[in-house]
Amino acid sequence: MRRVPNLGGQVTPRMLWLNPAVGVSGDMLLGALIDVGADEVTVRNALESLEVGGWELAVGDVDRRGLQCLHAQVTTAVASEPRTWSGIDSLLARSSLPSRVVEGSRATFRKLAKVEAKRHGVEVDDVHFHEVGAVDAIVDIVGCWAALDALHVTEVRSGPVGLGVGTVQSSHGALPHPAPAVLGLLEGLPVVGVNSATETATPTGVALLATMVDEWGPIAPGRLYRTGFGAGSRDVEAHPNILTAVMIDIDDSTIVDAVLIETNLDDVTPEILALVVQRALDAGADDAWLVSIGMKKGRPGHQLSVLCAPGLRGKLVDLVAIETGTLGVRVYDVAKHVFPRSFEEIELDGEMIRMKVGTHGAKPESADVMRVANATGKSARLVAAEALSRWMRATSEEEAN
Repeated sequence: MRRVPNLGGQVTPRMLWLNPAVGVSGDMLLGALIDVGADEVTVRNALESLEVGGWELAVGDVDRRGLQCLHAQVTTAVASEPRTWSGIDSLLARSSLPSRVVEGSRATFRKLAKVEAKRHGVEVDDVHFHEVGAVDAIVDIVGCWAALDALHVTEVRSGPVGLGVGTVQSSHGALPHPAPAVLGLLEGLPVVGVNSATETATPTGVALLATMVDEWGPIAPGRLYRTGFGAGSRDVEAHPNILTAVMIDIDDSTIVDAVLIETNLDDVTPEILALVVQRALDAGADDAWLVSIGMKKGRPGHQLSVLCAPGLRGKLVDLVAIETGTLGVRVYDVAKHVFPRSFEEIELDGEMIRMKVGTHGAKPESADVMRVANATGKSARLVAAEALSRWMRATSEEEAN
């Protein structure tokens, strides 16, 4: 059984990229998600919480055309009876699964129901899923959503779905494949041909992709973190029957245009310089700062820098010139990488301290640190360290639950 560390505490956001170039099925996707890092124990616990019995899940390494990959095989004790969409929806709605797993699974079955209803000319609530509604498909769909939830990725991307030719047996008899349900599920999604006379894409697998994937296209730029390979049930001769999953550390910064205004000064007092920095910030500058420099004739001076949005360029150039009396400024167009941030609050010594939480760390707000330091008599350095420690402990406890 594969037990992996919880990835929920990673600092860098991660994207999951899937490559169904030679097809996709529920067991291929489940195997790939576990192989790429989803905790098998978490997946099993989620499935065992359902009011569905008579199934077993065997997860193990297999060989597909010389490549080692993971196969997640579902077996059932008896043939499954057809299930209606409304029955499956009710089963999921009353479960104790995490909300993302419940809503994701319901979305997948809902999409399947709509396609089946359209193909057979019936109402969605009256759809009988036959093979799709069997226990093994419920295990595949709920298992895949539980695995995705366990990965804690921020986005899912996928390449095009590979489609073969030939026929496939169903409760309706021999059907050309891609099966009608698969074609209905793939409307509007990218596909690619596979030179194979076997079924490469199943309704369950395609429905999962259609409801999981946020964006379709090539792998995103970033640092490759981990790879996984999910095996299909058949070992075909034409190609390795696998689905590839890749976890990528992504650059989550937003690049925006900005302007940097600079001037060197050796005849302005520190009091005036401090005032200029504050007035620039009050006027809307993103940041403003001073750097001590050595100027001509050995005179000490300061470099004043102001960073702002392009629309504030004229206003802040004028402000710097008026307040300092400088004879000129340098202006650069720059690209600013803005990382996402949010604010959280923690309690320390009966006082609330705001924590600025970014992608790569967190820090307490200095104004709050000073307020608590004044109220408690502690040093600001100690208050800041205690606030950060308490926030980290609270975050770890939340992830553990």
